[in-house]
Amino acid sequence: MNMKQLCCGVLACLLAMPAFALEPWAPTAQEMAALPPFCSARFNEGSAEYKSWNTLLGPDFGHTHHYCAGINFLNRYYRDRTEQAKRFNLNNARSNLQYMIDHADPAYSLMPDVYLNLGVVYSLSGQPAQAITHFIKAIELNPRLPRAYNALADYYAKTNQAAKALETVTEGLRYNPGTRSLQRRYTELGGKLPYPAPAEPQPQVAAPATAPEAAPMPITPTEKTGETTAPVDPAPASPKGSATNPYCRFCPD
Repeated sequence: MNMKQLCCGVLACLLAMPAFALEPWAPTAQEMAALPPFCSARFNEGSAEYKSWNTLLGPDFGHTHHYCAGINFLNRYYRDRTEQAKRFNLNNARSNLQYMIDHADPAYSLMPDVYLNLGVVYSLSGQPAQAITHFIKAIELNPRLPRAYNALADYYAKTNQAAKALETVTEGLRYNPGTRSLQRRYTELGGKLPYPAPAEPQPQVAAPATAPEAAPMPITPTEKTGETTAPVDPAPASPKGSATNPYCRFCPD
């Protein structure tokens, strides 16, 4: 086979491949805008942003491009319309998120979200036992992850296990008091007011005696969930967060 024949064969194979299989593995610029900010930093190794996030998140930040790719493949699943494309993207999401479990430290601060999203992948793949296992693991690693409780409760509700769903939401509210998505599910599932008492006392910050009374913050609806939140200041130039969950302010309820 000469070079011309080889090139023609490769071209024929590429033309025969579905369009979704030809998409780049790494997120496009448009896709990157929908991902957490540390993702663009991870794909721009050597930049000041990379160094800043690497300092904040630690050595396992080096694995985080697989987390970002997994979330992006999951986003592509929701975007695509054919079953073949959806299956292709779910498989890629699963393999990249599983890579994080296999290679990153279990104590890495992003691992609760890794387990949560892998649970979503298994749920969408029709593997409920695996989905439940991963949702529960996400909650074990971070009890203050409302989306994990929501996902687990929604599965129980969908499979006519209302008691388990209410139990899940109740526990979620104990660790995430005031979370509206959990409060809504609690009411829908027949939970009785008042809402469950917090698992830990909520900090009370007393204002100085001479401080004037602050004006109430306006409440605006969020874009994705329609729930209401107080407006926040623009994100700082460098990443901030807690030692246990530095990325949580980018995660919706």
